[in-house]
Amino acid sequence: MNTKLLGGFALLGAPCMAIGLSLDALFGQALHAPWMGLWGILYISGWMASTIALRELGVFDATSRKVRRVGHTLVRLLLVTLTLANILNVWEMVAPTYKPTLFYIVDSGWPLSNLLMLPIGIAVIRARQLDGWQRWLPLTVGLWLPITLLVKNVSALRYLPLLYSAVAWTLLAVVVLLESARQQRTHTISGIALRDDVTRPAVD
Repeated sequence: MNTKLLGGFALLGAPCMAIGLSLDALFGQALHAPWMGLWGILYISGWMASTIALRELGVFDATSRKVRRVGHTLVRLLLVTLTLANILNVWEMVAPTYKPTLFYIVDSGWPLSNLLMLPIGIAVIRARQLDGWQRWLPLTVGLWLPITLLVKNVSALRYLPLLYSAVAWTLLAVVVLLESARQQRTHTISGIALRDDVTRPAVD
């Protein structure tokens, strides 16, 4: 799977929630509902792309079998909840006023996705497959919801959740691109070394 392509798409979608909510705050009902759903689809799809890319890059592949198993299980759950969140985005585009019980069940996908990023972030840290600050980015993403709940009634910080979202999810996409490039360099160097070993004449 092309992790660079996934990272690029994730980079495109990362700021879309902040953009959509900012437009909603500015224009409110004047903004056509389908456009809000579109911003949400781009954001959630970008998040899914980051998640799939991180899994493909092996960031959960710790030496501990337990950590590896937990990490991969959490990723599967996250992809399910993100799919629910995207179903909700489509729903809001085609039938924004129709809200039966099923609507609220599907609506749980987005907050559950944010909550799952906390244990996923811890699993990435425990796996120790990313270096330096990159290792902490998934957990930083997971802290968005708790921080948002803490500052929601503080008027001076009302824009913090939007800024935090745009920056954190953008950096998550950057982590994907950096790790993808690093692994590609490693594979290239390994390939050159192997080729040199094969072509080097034997010394009697």
